[in-house]
Formats: sequence, structure tokens, C-alpha cells
Amino acid sequence: MRRRGGTRGISLGRPFGIRVRMDPSWLVIIVLVGIATNSTFREAYPFESGPVTASMAVATTLLFCLSLVGHELGHAVLARRLGIPVRGITLFLFGGVSEISHEVRVPRDEFAIALIGPLVSVFLGGAFALFSALGSRLGWIPLEGVGASLAGVNGILAMFNLVPGLPLDGGRLLRSGIWGLTGNHARSTRIAVAGGRLAALGLLIWGAVRVFNGDVFGLWFGFVALFLDGAARASGRSTEDGRRAVALDPDEGPDAQPRA
Repeated sequence: MRRRGGTRGISLGRPFGIRVRMDPSWLVIIVLVGIATNSTFREAYPFESGPVTASMAVATTLLFCLSLVGHELGHAVLARRLGIPVRGITLFLFGGVSEISHEVRVPRDEFAIALIGPLVSVFLGGAFALFSALGSRLGWIPLEGVGASLAGVNGILAMFNLVPGLPLDGGRLLRSGIWGLTGNHARSTRIAVAGGRLAALGLLIWGAVRVFNGDVFGLWFGFVALFLDGAARASGRSTEDGRRAVALDPDEGPDAQPRA
């Protein structure tokens, strides 16, 4: 996902010259992923000792964080190569965002920037699947388990981001396609926003069903759904505000290049 602005968080370095920060809320994800993966590994490999499964959980959690950073770096690096300023990347409670200074000017650039993130996740998922297969062949259970877990996580990350609705990558792919066909950025944004809100509604219903069936984790799907709905509506408002600014001053607005 991508957004404009924002600089809060703990600095994690500058890979490829792009600042990466971690919002304090991301600590919740680290704890949840660590607990969930440790529990999963203990059930899947009962013959392994506690320290081994705990080490597998720690490795999986750290590599999951790096996988998410890799996904966002794909967006940010390509955006910079296309001449679009990127302030940095922030990891927060519901995932990661690339902070760009303004919206993309042409649909083909938006399509490319949106697509590269899921492609990075697919690549990483394939790489981890190979490591898992290697671990299985050599009898290295930790490598097999960690690799299989991360292959699945990156596959899910790619598929989820391809859902055709803003603010997800799939929503930007949808918008760029309609924008390229019609030449109407505002209309394509409204359609992509509707797709995002529909996806959020589906996720909210799914979470409610899981809670009704006794799965408390369904509440998490509800929180994510509310975030997606709010982000989708914010994307629509941002576009409308930018178009109004362009009408008043052609050099301003989200599509304009920054001025010195």
C-alpha cells in the first residue's frame, strides 16, 4: 500500500537510500506473529524441544517483517526510478505503507508501481518454498518449517494485496486500467474506492462469522475491515481535494511535481 506524508516511528535504516520506520503499533504485530507461529510450530513438530520451536518462531517473525519491507521497497524503489519522490516506508499495525510525495501522473506508471509489490512477495514466497524443500530433503526441520511458513505468508500477502479495491495494490491496478481506458482519473478512483469498500464489507462479514463460531481471532478481521474502509474513503477524498487544487492552480495538487 501507499500513502502520502507521515514521518513518525522508530528508524530501522535506509536500504537503497529509502528511510524505513516502524510505528510503535507494529510491536503488536510482532508479538502476535511470534505467539501464533510458536504455537503452530509446537503443534506441527511436537518432537522438537521448546527452545528449537521458539527459535523457529523468532526467525519466522523477523523474516516476515523483512518480507513486508521488501514488498514496500519494491513500490518505493520503482517509484523513485520513475521520478516520483518517496519520503520513506512505515510499518504500522495493519501492515506497511510507502509514503509518496504526490500521486502518479500517468496510468502506466501507477500500474507498474502497484504490480511490483505483489511480484516481490511472489518471488519471496517462491524462494522460501525452495528453502523449505531443501530443508525437507536434508532433514533440517527448522529450515523446512520456517521456509514453508514464510512461503505461505508471502503468498497470502500477494493475493490479499491484489484484491481490486483501494488502498490495496489491486485497487491501484484497477484504477490505472480504467484510467488508461477512459482517461478519467476521478471516475476510476471512485470505482476503485467502491471496490475497496466492498472488500472491507466482505472481510467484516467473514470476521463476524468467525466470531459467531467461537473464533475470537475474527475480531482482528473486523479491525482490518474498518481500517480498509476508512483508507478507501480517504483515498477518494484525497483525489477530490487534489482535483480542486488543480482547478485553482494547475501547478498544485497531488498530481503536481513539487516546486522549489
